Amino acid sequence: MDETAIHQDLKKKAIFLAEYAATLEAVGVQSSRIQYNTIRIAKSWGLWCNLLILPQTVDVTLHDEGREHSYTYVKKTPAMGLNFKINMKLSHLSWRAFDEHLSLDDLWKRFNEIVNEPRESPWTVLILVSFANACFCRLFDGNYTSMAIVWIATFIGFFLKQQLLKHKWNDLAVFILCSFVSTMIGATDYLYFHGGTEDMSLGTSMLYLVPGVPIINGVMDIIDKHVLSGIARLTNACMLVVCIALGLTLTIVICGVSPLNFTKIIRPDIMTASIADGLFAAVAGTGFAIISNPPRKALFITACLACVGHSVRYFLMHDPSLMLDQVTASTFAGLVIGLLAVPAAMTIHYPAEGFAFPALLPMVPGMFAYKAIRDLINIVQLPNDFTMEYITRFFHNSTLTILVMFGMVAGCVIPIFIFHRQSYEVTRK
Repeated sequence: MDETAIHQDLKKKAIFLAEYAATLEAVGVQSSRIQYNTIRIAKSWGLWCNLLILPQTVDVTLHDEGREHSYTYVKKTPAMGLNFKINMKLSHLSWRAFDEHLSLDDLWKRFNEIVNEPRESPWTVLILVSFANACFCRLFDGNYTSMAIVWIATFIGFFLKQQLLKHKWNDLAVFILCSFVSTMIGATDYLYFHGGTEDMSLGTSMLYLVPGVPIINGVMDIIDKHVLSGIARLTNACMLVVCIALGLTLTIVICGVSPLNFTKIIRPDIMTASIADGLFAAVAGTGFAIISNPPRKALFITACLACVGHSVRYFLMHDPSLMLDQVTASTFAGLVIGLLAVPAAMTIHYPAEGFAFPALLPMVPGMFAYKAIRDLINIVQLPNDFTMEYITRFFHNSTLTILVMFGMVAGCVIPIFIFHRQSYEVTRK
């Protein structure tokens, strides 16, 4: 093969690998899996591949076997929503390429078929997310009145989000508007219904917007030494959280509500309460998982992991002989989810994080984040005599939010890193 033919061959294959890697990044795949999958396909051709994953682009440099020729291609990350089904099937494709030495034409054909598969019905997603957020409200001790209000607030807010994103609105504007609409509906408990847990109606009405998977992916990337990608994902997630806070602030200012008290219910039977908490977490985990378009066979396992993880955390925090703090309990619960996710992934050839991340979402410290936002609003609105008190509360709640998130993700990914080979080979059929 002459030099021109070698160059053209490298060019065609580099373009495919860049498209492949950029698609994985777009659908929310963790950076190490993107790297392993892409390099695996290059090895199936007997080529060397260097991959640079940046926040908005993927840079692929492909070398021939003797490293005498190379070709570099930069691909902008396409705009695609979270999609765990594409994650699974493209991971399967990388192993098929490695084991069966598929041609480039075959890979393009299979790649396009996977990427163009229809997503779950938007109405199914809408209804399940509404129930998930209502159960999330229950996990924070909201009563049935609050759960009903949160269900309506989520249904309307998430429907609005679907429509605005379909019309290519800016993500930040969508989050501000949806947060405002949902919290306005949540505030009706303060204004009209007075159901008894008004704080939960307002505080959880917009939690379906919390970008849990990007936050978890960002923490996992940093732990796994993909620091640049991790910081970029966390920065983007923080911007979305700020937009959620802006929508909430508008509601509080317009309605004049003062959500200073927080519901806390003491349940004497810890074991029964732990099981009940787990069952509500299972519904919440399933509903939040459906946003990421997983294969249906993964939903039941996700529900089980969410149930077990949240039950363990509740028991560790409330059993009189233990009474662990939320950071420690969340870390242990995340560890349990991670230990169960690896063998579960091996049974259906599905990435372990596809189970683990949605199962962690019911443990996202949404109320700590809400309290931090509330404290920030009070710092601005209240007289100077109260400023230091709310500054202290703001840093306390913000720190707890960060530590709980980091603890539960670190606990969850430890088994994935310990069983590294098994975790990254589960998609090999």
